[in-house]
Amino acid sequence: MLMPTPSFFRLPIYAIELSDKSYKYLRLKETKGCLMVDDFGEGEIAAGIIERGEIKKKDTLVALLKELFKKHHIRFVAVSFPEEKGFLENIQLSGVKEEEIRQALEFQLEEHVPLPPSEIIFDYAIVKKEKNHFDVVLNAFPRVLADSYLEVFSSAGALPAFAESELAATARALVPKSFAATAMIIDWGRTRISFSIVESGVLRFASTVPIGGEALDEAIAKTLNVDLQKARELKIQNGFLPASQTFQAIVPLLTAISEEAEKYIGYWQTHSENKEAPAKLFLSGGDANLLGLTGYMQAELGIPTVLANPWTNVLFPKYYLPGIERKDAVRFAASIGLALAAREQEKNI
Repeated sequence: MLMPTPSFFRLPIYAIELSDKSYKYLRLKETKGCLMVDDFGEGEIAAGIIERGEIKKKDTLVALLKELFKKHHIRFVAVSFPEEKGFLENIQLSGVKEEEIRQALEFQLEEHVPLPPSEIIFDYAIVKKEKNHFDVVLNAFPRVLADSYLEVFSSAGALPAFAESELAATARALVPKSFAATAMIIDWGRTRISFSIVESGVLRFASTVPIGGEALDEAIAKTLNVDLQKARELKIQNGFLPASQTFQAIVPLLTAISEEAEKYIGYWQTHSENKEAPAKLFLSGGDANLLGLTGYMQAELGIPTVLANPWTNVLFPKYYLPGIERKDAVRFAASIGLALAAREQEKNI
């Protein structure tokens, strides 16, 4: 989703990712045909400012971002919208030319999105072009939500140049361009877990459940009678190793998560054209690093599972190491995906 931007100079666009509990920023710069991390960082967002993707305390968030933008000289931003507030639909369009797709989707919005067309912003991606039809993915958001995000950034002093769903950005970063098969992504956030299915590099399915790292911490704290800080330490120390006390504390949540993933895999197999399960599962987010998680998910789902590499589609110079360690980079997946899109946007201006 492109925003109006000046066209008379190259824009240094920062990727900005907001969640209920934190913010992240990142910029990639080009050097001799390769990319390097020019700047990055993260910080906390106090409880109640953003709740389940909705901005509740606009002035407080503006003040926080204004200080950040001033400190890092950020004037233009690429923004992610929370997927749990969006609408993702796979649509087949017949009898239209490629240049008529947007107009055709506008006429069909009420069939796919439970809001009046005037209250929606949307973008789309072409998945497949056949002789007599196009397979496209519609990605829509409530206009009021999009406006609230864009107004916050503008009020904080930065012009939004590009916006898209958080999970579309995550998919761009995590799924290798060379990976032609269907992929599944499970992104473990602090307050939610998101499930995505990506085909031909395009986000085709997405769902988010309100279970995250904090729910695991709370389960450990309650079962072992320790405070949350100690619970987090035990989670990091023991991870998902079956022999640990922490595993016994969180196994009900893990079972619910794996069952949720199975449900979405089954849905995709019955609704997709090729009827195939994802060929690989990519794990991202902070808790994706925990010991034993990849093995547990692979055993439960029967799908080859890996800890995702968020730099897989970033061409670094030889021998270059980014300032973000791999264990931390999985938390920056959406930011990296946004930054890749921002680089393309900078090239076109």
